[in-house]
Amino acid sequence: MNLLKYALIRLAVFFVVWAACILLGTGWVIATVIAALVALATGYLFFNRLRLAAGQDLANAWEGRPGQRGRQEQADADVEDAYTHGRYFDPAQGRQADGRASDQQTHREQH
Repeated sequence: MNLLKYALIRLAVFFVVWAACILLGTGWVIATVIAALVALATGYLFFNRLRLAAGQDLANAWEGRPGQRGRQEQADADVEDAYTHGRYFDPAQGRQADGRASDQQTHREQH
C-alpha cells in the first residue's frame, strides 16, 4: 500500500509541475525533464519515510513469504520435483541421483 501511495504522490507532483511548465511555455521536452527532476527531488526529500516504507514493502513482496506457499506454487514445485527426481548427477556422491554410477566413475572402475 505504501508503494501505491508513494507512486501516486510522485505522479501527482510530476503532472502538476509538468502542467505549470507547459502553461509557462517551456515546451514539452523541457517541461518533462523539469517535472521529472522536481518529482524525484520532492519524493526523496519530503517523502523519505514513505519512500523507505515503499521500498521495504517491495522487498517483502519480492522475497515472498518464507515457508509458506500458495496452492498453485506448491503444485508447481511438486511437478518440478517429480520431473527432476533421478535425472541429474549428484557430485557429492559421485553417482546419478537414481543410484547409477557416473560416466567418470565407470571409466575409472574399468581401468
